Amino acid sequence: MRFLPLLLLVALPFFFSGNVQAQCKLKDLKAEYLEKIKPYEFEGISAGVIFAGESTTISVSVFRNQKYRLFFHSEGFDGPVSVKVMTRNRFVLFTNKDDPSLDRYTFIPKKTEDYFVEFTTPSSANEDARGCVAVVLCSRGY
Repeated sequence: MRFLPLLLLVALPFFFSGNVQAQCKLKDLKAEYLEKIKPYEFEGISAGVIFAGESTTISVSVFRNQKYRLFFHSEGFDGPVSVKVMTRNRFVLFTNKDDPSLDRYTFIPKKTEDYFVEFTTPSSANEDARGCVAVVLCSRGY
């Protein structure tokens, strides 16, 4: 009986980790966005778990003269997540800095290249707080 608190202390992080992993299931995220992206076609999704107060970058490959829309997904954070879309040389194409409710960016790239989506999450009083960030890439053809 006296080992029960120790067992709970060890098991608790795994419980919360599982909750965060459940948030980042690609199959569920894809199903959620299939209706939202219309009339665009689904191209792909990339997601990951990130700690509160940190940044991560997800790359997406785009082809010139094709119309794209990126959707930005985040959950599990105590506040808005800031998003930047940049070229390889770190030129900022889009940011939601002035309006954190912006959750998509539509564009037609002038050349085929990799773009980078940087997510910066708000800080939390809980140093183990983490959540899910994802980019949904869709296109509309030429």
